[in-house]
Amino acid sequence: MKEIKKKSLRGKILKAMILLIVLTMVVLGVNIILRMVGMMKEIHNGNESLGSQISSITSETMENEITAHMQDIATGQANTADAEFAKFRDTVELLASDAEYLYANSDSYGRYMVNPPDPANNGELSLHMTYSANTNINDSAIIDEAGLLGNARQTLLDAHAGNKAMAACYYATESGLFIEADYSSAAKCDENGNPLNYEASERPWYIGTKEAKKTYFTNIVRESTGKRVGMMCGSPIYYDDQFMGVACAGMYLDDLDEMVSSTEIGENGIAAIINNEGKLLFSSDTAGVLTVTDENANTDMRGDTNPGFAGMVSEAVAGNTGVRNFTLNDVKYYAAFAPMKTVGWTFIVMLPESEVFSTTNALLTEVNNENDELEITLTKYILRMLYSLVIIGIIAAVVVFIGAGHMATSIVRPMNKLTSKVLEIKGDNLDFTWDETTDDETQDLAESFESMTKRMKEYIQEVTQITAEKERIGAELSIATKIQEAMLPNVFPPFPDRNEFDIYATMTPAKEVGGDFFDFFFMDKNHLVVVIADVSGKGVPAAMFMMLTKTMIQNRALMGGTPSEILEFVNNQVCARNEADMFVTVWLAILDVTTGDVIATNAGHEYPAIKKAGGKYEYLKDKHGLPIGAMEGVKYKNYEFKMEPGDAFFVYTDGVTEATNEKEEFWGMDNALAALNKNDYETPQETLAGVQVEITEYMGDAMQFDDITQLCLLYKG
Repeated sequence: MKEIKKKSLRGKILKAMILLIVLTMVVLGVNIILRMVGMMKEIHNGNESLGSQISSITSETMENEITAHMQDIATGQANTADAEFAKFRDTVELLASDAEYLYANSDSYGRYMVNPPDPANNGELSLHMTYSANTNINDSAIIDEAGLLGNARQTLLDAHAGNKAMAACYYATESGLFIEADYSSAAKCDENGNPLNYEASERPWYIGTKEAKKTYFTNIVRESTGKRVGMMCGSPIYYDDQFMGVACAGMYLDDLDEMVSSTEIGENGIAAIINNEGKLLFSSDTAGVLTVTDENANTDMRGDTNPGFAGMVSEAVAGNTGVRNFTLNDVKYYAAFAPMKTVGWTFIVMLPESEVFSTTNALLTEVNNENDELEITLTKYILRMLYSLVIIGIIAAVVVFIGAGHMATSIVRPMNKLTSKVLEIKGDNLDFTWDETTDDETQDLAESFESMTKRMKEYIQEVTQITAEKERIGAELSIATKIQEAMLPNVFPPFPDRNEFDIYATMTPAKEVGGDFFDFFFMDKNHLVVVIADVSGKGVPAAMFMMLTKTMIQNRALMGGTPSEILEFVNNQVCARNEADMFVTVWLAILDVTTGDVIATNAGHEYPAIKKAGGKYEYLKDKHGLPIGAMEGVKYKNYEFKMEPGDAFFVYTDGVTEATNEKEEFWGMDNALAALNKNDYETPQETLAGVQVEITEYMGDAMQFDDITQLCLLYKG
């Protein structure tokens, strides 16, 4: 009976194998041939239209993308420049408003006489008064008016000190008074140190403002050295509808010139600024069609003989925003322009048409070449496939008839043996061994049974080992947490013998160890270094990267230098060894505890919050550089601010603003600022505790996903 069953199974397998192989080869061969032939026709037909479609679609897309990008650049640069002009105008109008208030309320103020210019003050910001040659300085009315305007002395000095681009600011009156704040007191005196007369009413800025009866910008002028370009802005001063004089300030345009020169637009693109008369003021073109020369700087380009170029200039001068194309000196250009409304100027960017469509032309050539190669390759592939199918069919037929019987036997016998051994596994008997070599799924199944029984025996031992390993890892993480805590300042107050400031900081990691850190230390007797940073990632890798970066920053800071120099050195050192491609955001400041002067730089970190004595915290939106470790050779920029006694600053990591509640909503910068200003905290420690309470209440039962680090410094002077 056993032999009959075995023979029957073998016969069924043999017949099934023969039938399956034959049918599979027939179906597969026919299907492959039909699909290949159809594919060749589709590819051939598709390639004929692909080129024209790519040409039209890509050209239009590239034109739209690049012109939109050009418009964004022109608008962005114009808005940036216009904001600076508006700020300058507002300063001048504020000076005029203060003077009008003094005239309107003269009885409420005493009289303060401004001294004449003193050559000894040359090079320092000082206030001085000169007169017109026609002014009677002994006239009581003149003396009274001079004393009245002297009450605006601090306004003039503050206006100048608060604007780095300002050359000078001053009041000029119809009576001949001229009160000025600048750094050039020696230029107002003769060789014997006696004050020179100054005829302000004859100057273009005075005449233009008086005639305009509103705020007035002059044309640009160059210093006698030819190195610096500037312009003046004047605002009229009225009292009872009577014109009293002009409040005016001079502005250097170095930053505007640098903005134009540094604007990046393609390889051969041009950035330029024209005024409301169509005259060229600034250009990034140093030797081309829009190079600034004495000729075109005084020529209205709206009258250019090239109608396309002249039309573009006319639209730009009219205050419009747009993109136009034209040919200039046999080169086709696209030009985008946007107005600077405060001064009536226009920012223009130009790009040769060849650069606009260079990507499309290169793409078409590459696509055509690839299509030709694809057709040749597919033809060869189909022929090889046909030959292979014929050969495979012949070989398969021979192999099937010769080996089918042997294959059927070799399949059935090991399966029977495997079934028998599996049935022996019962109760406490987990022993299973396999000594056959079939090199197929039967052997894989047998080996799996053998492996399974072995693993079952080892299960209890493995569970014990895993439990012990978890306990060991937990102990090591506990030690790592203590090491990290020891790396951060944790004794407060940290400098009990220094009473110029009070400082407090906390760090709450999201895991056993975190990637945030803070630090503060004296680099010399009077300069305190304050650092807060956030390493990308969490856990042990971030903690190790944190300790490395913290040590490098402290070591470099103790060598001296500015914040930007310190971070540039550390960034280069980190990038040279940063195989894990991690990075860290850093805010670093150096406080002179004797003066309250602060120099800081920001490497991709959160905005600091500054509080003036008796005021509220506000964000100082400083300029961010790239994080440490992001790219070698990065340059960072310093910025400065002044702290008076009672002032404070608060810095933090994104774990504060990105703390989430149960709805996965961020706490946010607005809530953080509201928490800082919720109470009048007396010490940094109370400030951080109050903010932490607000964060905890907001999060509720939500899990903390990021490290929360805070630092607050109160300057006492």
